[in-house]
Amino acid sequence: MKVVGIRQAVILAGGRGVRLRPLTLTLPKPMIPIHGKPFLAYLMELLKKNGIEEVIILVGYFHEQIEEYFGAGEKFGLKITYSYDPVEADTGTRVRNASRLFAEHFLLLYGDNYWPLNLSMLTRFYKDKKKKASTVVYSNFDNSTRNNMLVNENAIVEIYDRERKKKNLNAVDIGFFIVQKNVIDLLPSGNCSFEKTVIPALIKKRQLAGFLTHEKYYALTDASRIPKIEAVLRGSRT
Repeated sequence: MKVVGIRQAVILAGGRGVRLRPLTLTLPKPMIPIHGKPFLAYLMELLKKNGIEEVIILVGYFHEQIEEYFGAGEKFGLKITYSYDPVEADTGTRVRNASRLFAEHFLLLYGDNYWPLNLSMLTRFYKDKKKKASTVVYSNFDNSTRNNMLVNENAIVEIYDRERKKKNLNAVDIGFFIVQKNVIDLLPSGNCSFEKTVIPALIKKRQLAGFLTHEKYYALTDASRIPKIEAVLRGSRT
């Protein structure tokens, strides 16, 4: 598998953000302000810092706000394009419908998770493992959340449990993937979830590697987490 370098990122940013209401009654979740600028802006800066040149944002809910703020990406030094699907479209559907825009290998991430990305290290891991996809998994050394993955000693993901109920789980998937484009072939027709379809299919084929990190991640999932995110991103204000 020849991978020159990852220069494209695809961001899932189309959901309603129900758990963040009332904030998301008038805003899409990635546009929630942190120190006066949208959460998604911090992700853009992180991607630019890591050598990403092109970003495709998969939008839906209040998509006009995202498109108006980020435009074609000039102020971030990026080329930004958009793929729109109705709010009802699940993550797999959004990925499938935008696949014509994807590079042969790309970074896929959720628009509500922040992690101090080191793309060069992650890319080296992806190349070394020679799998169709890799995902960043948090070691959860501080037991700050419940695990949802089992990663073996060879860094291959063996179990993904969305319900977090199975025994012996040892890590948390944080939503930063490097993906080979033909993974899209694993998506069924109709409305579908990337997490519920592609991840289990990759695990079954032993084609998902887990990059273990001890660096904490920060998820914009409910209002109680915003103060922590504000504290972490305080040094990133511009």
